[in-house]
Amino acid sequence: MPLYISEGNTMKRLFTSILLYAAMTGANATVSEYTEFFIPYERAQSGYVCLDKQLMEAEFGIPLASLMEGIFSETKTLHQVLGGTSTYKNINLLVNGTTTIPYTYHFDRYTSSGVYEYSFTLDMAGFNALNGATVAGRQKTKNTAKLALIAMLKTAEAIHGAGNFRVWVKFTNLPLQTGLSGSLVHGGGVDWPTWPYTASSSVYNTYKAEMLASGC
Repeated sequence: MPLYISEGNTMKRLFTSILLYAAMTGANATVSEYTEFFIPYERAQSGYVCLDKQLMEAEFGIPLASLMEGIFSETKTLHQVLGGTSTYKNINLLVNGTTTIPYTYHFDRYTSSGVYEYSFTLDMAGFNALNGATVAGRQKTKNTAKLALIAMLKTAEAIHGAGNFRVWVKFTNLPLQTGLSGSLVHGGGVDWPTWPYTASSSVYNTYKAEMLASGC
């Protein structure tokens, strides 16, 4: 789902940025605010994979690190049952029952040029075990890794704006990618000299073109 920037969204981003800057520069230890993040989900009828904007109350000690908990948690999405009892179910493709993607936060930096920098490691071991070592299973795990990166960068773009962030992402326990379709998922690194991801990264935009339906 594209994020369209209106005047209202611009003002909200400015307000959020002020809170984030205050938290990161030590003006306040934490700042609590309702903030948006993104998750990948599959549409019920078409099977298209899209991004969905979710809302959480985040305590901003470290902005993107706070929202990572939302990105990698199950949703409570209402499933209506006409004539019966409606239920809440998870639609986040980054969570499957008890299988999650554990993440490790390494650091955050705020540069003199006004760029927010973050570093994380994502562990795909759980999805490797869940999906198995067949071609189909390895493909599912590879695709899930791409969706995880997309959700993280889209969330960073929503809170900081394109051009105002860099994110290092290192993947561990990726499946063997020989014989799988789509572009390679890179193991990555946690700091220079490995290149970080930004809103304009060619890899990020390739992943979006591969994984997200054009009609989203």
